[in-house]
Amino acid sequence: MSLLRQYQRYPAPDLACYRKFVVAGRHVGWIKPALAAELAVRRDAFLSDERALIMNPALTDATVRSEAMAKVLAELRADGRVPGWRDELYPVNNRFGETPLLVMERAAAPLFGIMAYGVNLNGFVGRVWEMKVWVARRSPTKSVDPNMLDLIVGGGQPLDLTPAENLLKECREEAGIPESIAERARPVGLVTLMIEAGEGLRVGQQFNFDLDLPESFRPVNQDGEVAGFELIPVSELIHRLRSSDEFMYDIALVLIDFLIRHGFVGPEDVDYLPLTAGLRRPIPFDGMAVAS
Repeated sequence: MSLLRQYQRYPAPDLACYRKFVVAGRHVGWIKPALAAELAVRRDAFLSDERALIMNPALTDATVRSEAMAKVLAELRADGRVPGWRDELYPVNNRFGETPLLVMERAAAPLFGIMAYGVNLNGFVGRVWEMKVWVARRSPTKSVDPNMLDLIVGGGQPLDLTPAENLLKECREEAGIPESIAERARPVGLVTLMIEAGEGLRVGQQFNFDLDLPESFRPVNQDGEVAGFELIPVSELIHRLRSSDEFMYDIALVLIDFLIRHGFVGPEDVDYLPLTAGLRRPIPFDGMAVAS
């Protein structure tokens, strides 16, 4: 079967079924109409029309917007509508590195369809068809994709770290990779994703790194988020991507990117063009300021 089956696990979301989420005249996300209507009664925090949920323009800076959002999310959390609460803040913007228009709880990102950033590490040993790749089995207690296959290291991007700094932290916590080894990781690009989740849209930009690990290295999880690790031949990795849905969707994209970059999938594959095109689909934010 074609590797394109991974892209077909989630149909392209119909954005006409969502309202835009607008902050300070900027389109930063998408929200379900029912939730937009519910939140629109909170006139201290939001305004609404038939196209968008707009953060109240009277909230004139990031601090007051963040405080207003925190109150709203605390109420939703109390009603059990923000699963997997992390106590971790994400920036709200639509371009990495921009000054956030506000910050909000990571677990609520899909409710508002905001861009979520993260880092991923492809850890491997060997070369060419002798290569093997480390994969992790996620803990059954994870709120997102429990028990599914993951990379050796990956995580959300906090506000106070660069992607490189975050990668070192995640390497230590998720796989016990010493900094002396982890700092050899090379940035190799990114993938984007936009899929419908039960609570809304998961919109993401993932920064990817490759790390050629010593043959003697064995990962050991430190934070309880991984059930175990497996070192699999690249031929088996390709087979599993072609024939199963056991990898997290975004991780399947990262691995397809890895296979292309390392020459395991090339122009002779009839699906090469759509495979490469599907890795970095633009996120269709409205580039114009939206009246508020």
